[in-house]
Amino acid sequence: MAMSLENSLLSLAGRAIRDARPKQIALSGPAGFLGSRVLAAILDAHDYRREHGLEPGEVVLLSSSPGNLMSKLNAQYGARRMASVRATRVDFYHQHDLDSWRDQLGSLGMGGSDSVFINLAALAGPRQDRPDAMMAVNYRAPLAAARACEALGFGHWVQSSTQAVKAERAGQVPYSRWKAMADYSLARLEKLPVSVFTLGLLYCKAQGVVGQRGDTLNMVDLTLLPITPIMGNGRAPLQPLEVGDAAARIAYVSLTEPTQRPMQPPMQRSGYDWSRPNISSARQYTWRTYDAVGPETMTMLELMENFAKLNGRVLNPVFVDYRNFEMVLNVASLGNLNRQFVSLLRSEQDAERPIVGNPDTFSTLLGPKASLFRIQDALVMLEGGGGAGTGGIVRIKKRSFPIFTTVKWVANHPGVIIPGTNLVLEIVGTFLLGKQFGSDKNWKWIRVGAMTTLLSGVFAGSMHAGAEFSRWWGEVTGGGGWPPATGMGF
Repeated sequence: MAMSLENSLLSLAGRAIRDARPKQIALSGPAGFLGSRVLAAILDAHDYRREHGLEPGEVVLLSSSPGNLMSKLNAQYGARRMASVRATRVDFYHQHDLDSWRDQLGSLGMGGSDSVFINLAALAGPRQDRPDAMMAVNYRAPLAAARACEALGFGHWVQSSTQAVKAERAGQVPYSRWKAMADYSLARLEKLPVSVFTLGLLYCKAQGVVGQRGDTLNMVDLTLLPITPIMGNGRAPLQPLEVGDAAARIAYVSLTEPTQRPMQPPMQRSGYDWSRPNISSARQYTWRTYDAVGPETMTMLELMENFAKLNGRVLNPVFVDYRNFEMVLNVASLGNLNRQFVSLLRSEQDAERPIVGNPDTFSTLLGPKASLFRIQDALVMLEGGGGAGTGGIVRIKKRSFPIFTTVKWVANHPGVIIPGTNLVLEIVGTFLLGKQFGSDKNWKWIRVGAMTTLLSGVFAGSMHAGAEFSRWWGEVTGGGGWPPATGMGF
């Protein structure tokens, strides 16, 4: 892997970082895919300020397991870099009252115009042991924390949201519904300055993965299969954003003065626009929202083709119905491919006006010369440097299909076996016989075929095991019946 690791936050916005007052930042979700990178960018800024003889500021990590987190971070960054970091235990599942958040943040010495809360905690899929988990993490806890921050006089709240809140089916999908409600609740606050980043699909150029760690099942792994299932017609629009670009801009907005934030102009649309909630005009001075999306708009099919190329493969797509995918994901998420994501893809591919964000203001938050990384930058030599100062040749790490991880996933979620067999049968059948194989009228035959295949496999395996046991028993007993002759194998 060859990659320039130039720090775009400091190279493009170093002066603004130096000129800002030191910030006391509360960071939720610090161990996540995005949160860990935002923390790294903030620590870089702290080191930069120290080098210029300035007070660095402080980060307070909000975690459900602060001791383990601090141990890992100390081992990763060292005691010197971690000198400006503390951690405290929070519970987004149950901590939903203003008083508990105000007292906890206040007891840590937080409050005043130089205090900032970055909320990156999120739960994208349901939990079987907590039916209300998505509402608790994505709506109730952030709402209580934000009200506490307003009461303590915080100078800024930075919220991670999703482009899915603008989709036609946003109100039908739990994740986007709770995120949209949290965003609107923040808009109703009277004093607290708020910046909302409506994030697109995040990927990591170093690991070559979409939206999570590289050592688990990932959506990109589907491109490593001999035939790759593509849900629906593959036309749902996506704007993939490199997670480092997102982290640098979130860190920048949090480390600098909120009064300097640019305003993203509203998109001109005809007719009623459900993606734009009514926000009081009095909030125009303290409320900002940014389309945190990548510079390329591509379909789901094109995204998968690009990742196949980056792994040195040629994509062999098979267009399948959403039904079987959703039945599998109802049992367990396949890495970052979850039921919420599939539902939104389904709505966007059929929408008359699919939601496409405008990244121009977000891209130039770091300065007029800043740009965003493009997936195509990983395939070609860039003239004069690539997105966000990456420069030169940038290669995404090639992956191999995680067979053992997949087997472990199935073993941990045995309920996926039957719907998974249905899905595999549909993929193979559609590849061999065409799209009509997965049509509604053939659906019952797919189920019959899947069950027949599964039961036949179990029956054949049982017969083979029985035959092998009989052969072994004959050898042990010397070919006699029961009871075995004295001294024969015992």
